[in-house]
Amino acid sequence: MYNPLGYKALRTFQQAEEIYQLTKEFCSQYLDTIKDRRLIEQMESSGRSLKQNIAEGHGRGNTKANLDFLGFAMGSLNELLEDYFDLERDIKRGLKKTKRDKETLRILSNGIKLLMGEKTMLKRQMEGLRKRFVQKGDEKEELRQERQQEQKRQIVNNYNRKYWT
Repeated sequence: MYNPLGYKALRTFQQAEEIYQLTKEFCSQYLDTIKDRRLIEQMESSGRSLKQNIAEGHGRGNTKANLDFLGFAMGSLNELLEDYFDLERDIKRGLKKTKRDKETLRILSNGIKLLMGEKTMLKRQMEGLRKRFVQKGDEKEELRQERQQEQKRQIVNNYNRKYWT
């Protein structure tokens, strides 16, 4: 039976939520709300998009759409990861100052590790779905086959009623 909230049980979704919360907290505590306004908006948007696309793909109810949305999630993840890398590089080079550089670098490093783990898990999830799609097709194909079988059954039943009753 299909569970529409089943995505909440996915480790990729759970970790995406964690990444989104970490990103929001990081932006509010370590970035300047005026100077870094655009960066904050972008990072928070990428973090939100990561988790929302996992949920939306699952909710589409077919493998192909799920794969498409996981691809969008991967794009958002890569974008957010690059922001984390850029900030880390700029702080280390002295191009960006924060109130607590060492603490900021530690938080960025933890975020990067979390994002890299999420990337690995998303890749595996996508590989599993691709394998399922190649082996079985997606749900539309399964429904089409069921419909064709039902049509054949009805033809046989109609024939039997016509000639055997």
